[in-house]
Amino acid sequence: MTQQAPSPHWQDEELPRATQDLETLKADLERFGYCIVEQALGARSLRAVQERIIEQASAEREMHNMKNPANTDPVNQWVGMLLNKGDVFFELIEHQIYGALVEHLIGPDYQISCVDAQIQHPGAGTMPLHTDQWWMPQPVMPGEPNPKLAAIARGQGTALDPAPAARPIAPAAAVNAMWMITDFTEETGATRIVPGSHLSGEEPDASVPHKVPTVPAAGPAGTAIVFDARLWHGAAPNTSNHARFGITTVACGPQFRTLENYSRGLRPEIYARNGPDRLQKLGLATWSSYGHTGDPDAKVSADGSGTLGELSRR
Repeated sequence: MTQQAPSPHWQDEELPRATQDLETLKADLERFGYCIVEQALGARSLRAVQERIIEQASAEREMHNMKNPANTDPVNQWVGMLLNKGDVFFELIEHQIYGALVEHLIGPDYQISCVDAQIQHPGAGTMPLHTDQWWMPQPVMPGEPNPKLAAIARGQGTALDPAPAARPIAPAAAVNAMWMITDFTEETGATRIVPGSHLSGEEPDASVPHKVPTVPAAGPAGTAIVFDARLWHGAAPNTSNHARFGITTVACGPQFRTLENYSRGLRPEIYARNGPDRLQKLGLATWSSYGHTGDPDAKVSADGSGTLGELSRR
């Protein structure tokens, strides 16, 4: 017998609305797994981000067709490592409300995992439902088989029920923001989400079309949706004549590997003009001695040119 998705447990609830009230945003984030930040980007900042990402995306489209592993649709475009591609993108990870929501959910010593663009060009298809915390193993009861952490892979979910679990689940380890750089509508492929699914403790069925009821995270350009990385979500098809530009900024706990490797990939000129506080947020410092390169107390870890090698007293 084919498993059927249950009726949405959130259908009779008033779902989050766009606001800048921080306490409302925090409450929505906890209850539904997401919140909507109204006018997260002002007109001037939005225009600067639009100009920079549209120009960058156009140039990269002519150079390569690299894909985000979570969305391999041939029409979709992914533009990674944006912190190398314009100082304006640093404004996103330093946004006051975003930072407050990240701290509220996972604490103050977070690090930035990625800043990248997800672009649904006209004709882009449906993205499978997934979570951004698919790598996080779930708790097991004593005596149950221990999950093999090094065997976890994307796209292995089969769950159809997003209701809260009846047993312990893994905590939130990351927080995502999708910045709407152009209008997000159902026609342009606004991200589809499953409210409350962050408490299910499950990875969603990855079938396309989606087998689970979803709602669109729609809004005008400048809006941001901030969500728990356990939330089930995925981009919708773009049936319009206009590209949908979104930028994701993910923050995670300092214990976890980041999506973008800033210690290897941050361009030298970007590194040189950023101070210790920014570099620390990008994972270039130690956390409780983890990530050190010889001096666990250094504000920023030294690279290979500044670490000790073989020594002799002769």
